[in-house]
Amino acid sequence: MRKRKFIWLGTGALLAAAAGFFWWAFLAPAGTVFRLYDRGRDEVVLSVPIEAGDKLSLEIEHSFEHIPWYEYYTVTEDFQFNLDAIAVAGYGAGIPAEMDVPTRIEDGLVWMEEINSVFPRFSWITSDKYMKSFTLNGQEIIDFRSLPDASRIRGEIIKRRGYLSDV
Repeated sequence: MRKRKFIWLGTGALLAAAAGFFWWAFLAPAGTVFRLYDRGRDEVVLSVPIEAGDKLSLEIEHSFEHIPWYEYYTVTEDFQFNLDAIAVAGYGAGIPAEMDVPTRIEDGLVWMEEINSVFPRFSWITSDKYMKSFTLNGQEIIDFRSLPDASRIRGEIIKRRGYLSDV
């Protein structure tokens, strides 16, 4: 009788441990990541942890005017991208000239602030000449020039489930 009780307790403990491991590995909230996907090759080219309130910035060169263009985003509480500001070295083809937002000129750049335009994801076709760096909280996370020219890239925030799961 005692041996049977020990077997049942051991089996129960083993099942509880297995259930706990399964929950930890595949179901537990494991944070959020920002991912860049190459849509043409269907592969992840970047995956970094990200949180609400984090700051992203994109540096490009205008393809016609050949002037610097910067975009500044904040990750929202619902894990979207709020365009806070852009800074461009002038006005020209394709540059928004009449946005109804605070605008100032500083260090040769036209700053347009308080834009507050929200994007659920990014979709780009990269340029190995004109798209430059993408930063997270001031640290470069990718140099777009390292990707093949005209890569079809999608950027989005993924809520991870499970510490051994890919998503």
